[in-house]
Amino acid sequence: MVNRGKIKRKELKEREKEKNKIANFSITDPNLKSILERLALDLVETKAGLGSYNRLYIATELLLLRRENYTGLKLGLIEEIEAHLHPQAQLRLIEYLQREISEETDVQLIITSHSPNLSSKVNLENLILCKNDNAFSMDSSSTELEKGDYLYLQRFLDVTKANLFFAQGVILVEGDAENILMPTIAEIIGKPLSKYGVSIVNVNSTAFLRYSRIFQRKEVAEGEMGITVAVVTDNDIEPDSGLNGNEINTKREEKKARYNGQGVKTFISPVWTLEYDICLSRLKRLFYTAVLRAEKIQNSNKIGLTDEKIKEVDEKVESDFSTWEPKTDREIAHEIYANNVRNKDISKAIIAQSFAEILKNENQEKLKEEILKDKYLKYLVDSINYACG
Repeated sequence: MVNRGKIKRKELKEREKEKNKIANFSITDPNLKSILERLALDLVETKAGLGSYNRLYIATELLLLRRENYTGLKLGLIEEIEAHLHPQAQLRLIEYLQREISEETDVQLIITSHSPNLSSKVNLENLILCKNDNAFSMDSSSTELEKGDYLYLQRFLDVTKANLFFAQGVILVEGDAENILMPTIAEIIGKPLSKYGVSIVNVNSTAFLRYSRIFQRKEVAEGEMGITVAVVTDNDIEPDSGLNGNEINTKREEKKARYNGQGVKTFISPVWTLEYDICLSRLKRLFYTAVLRAEKIQNSNKIGLTDEKIKEVDEKVESDFSTWEPKTDREIAHEIYANNVRNKDISKAIIAQSFAEILKNENQEKLKEEILKDKYLKYLVDSINYACG
């Protein structure tokens, strides 16, 4: 039989011994290298990711650079600072570094990045664009940007627009319609923008100079920066303006001269606006279909179009074009643009989205042939070809 009382007394004796144990710190190897190799800096949080550890390491290095009585070079080099960091963490980090380190201490930081998120937050004058084994500073002594341009870009150079710093080519457009349509047209003509490293920047105005001057250098030979920039803009001269051909050409040349220079080249719609010129083109019927679909979408609280509404639109297009058959191209363009797009105040962005969707569902080879032959769409094709190099 087992003597349970004896076992119990033994357990109590062992526990008493445990209580009397004393902890002690000791160094098993007095070698300094061994000691340092055993030191560790860790986070209390057990599930921290690589981004958190990267920030911890950056903070440690900055503490070393800011320590008292340090007389060495106070320079920090951080490669790919955005690695493993959530976009919001990137913004917090770069804002801290700009505020606490660069401005209030004598520590200098050189940071490399491929993040538009970070580029949109860094002071433009502190940016250096590395291209073709050259470094191009964005400070006011190097670019053609004026003081007002820096203030403007500080307000409006967001994450989407900051893509231009990482592009092989750039297309600057003045509105949502061009921003939506250009990638579709580029795809159709065999120049997908992503394949060629081309970024579209929607300036949402005609303030092209604010952006194009980023790529124009004060003391750099033409083309040396190696980034092609296409400015796509409207002619903005109404067909019934009363100006003769020479006067219109003069105004077009003045606009080109205002933007052109070094790698920047301007492409202007041949007649009036993007939408009006498409109404004159070989794609006018498809565009009119897009206009009527956009009207249905805009006036409905439901997403998308029903088959019934699409059929209704197609029948109206067929009927209207039969009625317009005796009319000239200019008269048809007026019917579509003035009487529908403008008078009904249909969103140009919705029209462009509908038009892009229609184009994607057409025969692509036939459509490519039509676009490349069309004189009214030539400026769009030329701008894409130029930006793609």
